[in-house]
Amino acid sequence: MTPLTPWAALPRRRLLLLAAASLAGCATRETPPRRLFGLTGTPPLPADARPGQDDRAWVLSPQVALPELLDRDELLVAEGSAGLRPWPEARWAEPLRDALPRLLAEDLGRLRAPYAVWLGGAADRDVESLRLNVRVDEWLARPDGSGLVLTLRARWHWAPLQAPAGTALPPAGNADIAQRCAADADSLADAYRRSIVALAARIVAGS
Repeated sequence: MTPLTPWAALPRRRLLLLAAASLAGCATRETPPRRLFGLTGTPPLPADARPGQDDRAWVLSPQVALPELLDRDELLVAEGSAGLRPWPEARWAEPLRDALPRLLAEDLGRLRAPYAVWLGGAADRDVESLRLNVRVDEWLARPDGSGLVLTLRARWHWAPLQAPAGTALPPAGNADIAQRCAADADSLADAYRRSIVALAARIVAGS
């Protein structure tokens, strides 16, 4: 009789377990690691940016309303008439609900200098100031040819903060912003950052 090989001598159950472990190890090695993306950098101000007419201090509310679908760490892209798909292995390093108000206040400050822009708390009691409230209705990329188009639709309105009763307020406004980019996660994250400075420019121009 031909002697049994070491593999053939193993019980069938153990062979199956070893095979499964081997396949799992191969799958683990082949899975690409997740990459983190942030809204980083300081994009140039739009060439047609206008300084606005309001010289009072602004305080941006840190609670910028976002659609619920953006309250996640995936970079989402619209697919078909109503579908969404996450970009493979790409994740936001910081929640959009935290990054947006911080960077919007930064861009507003760049556009309004030397007039003050604060994020969150009350302004100096001796400085007349207004509260800026922003709501985002859509912030999503869609395929367009070989690339993507990121659409940002937002609304804003004002409230007196440190201001005399009956003070005049800038008009409420809205913006519909489109940023084109290549179909990769780096370019998409950059388009998100550029859309914020474009929104800031629209708000300042309407004040």
